[in-house]
Amino acid sequence: MASTGTAFIITAIILLVLGFVLRTVVMMRSSDATSAEGRVLHGRELVLQYRHRFPKSPMPLLAQGLILSGALLLIAGIGMEISR
Repeated sequence: MASTGTAFIITAIILLVLGFVLRTVVMMRSSDATSAEGRVLHGRELVLQYRHRFPKSPMPLLAQGLILSGALLLIAGIGMEISR
């Protein structure tokens, strides 16, 4: 039972890294896109542009799910380690 918290933390870090890598890939795939006004897109606008260009792609949702589940596992793992 003592190693469960550590396993949660390691799994959470892996999920967070994968989520951020996948989000970076999504942003890179849409980085060449510009808005209708001709300005360069940044941050969340890139993800929205990606969703507009590739409406059936599950990558943005998968990235968000990986980041959220990683954050939840990290909180649970830290809580288990503190309560020990």
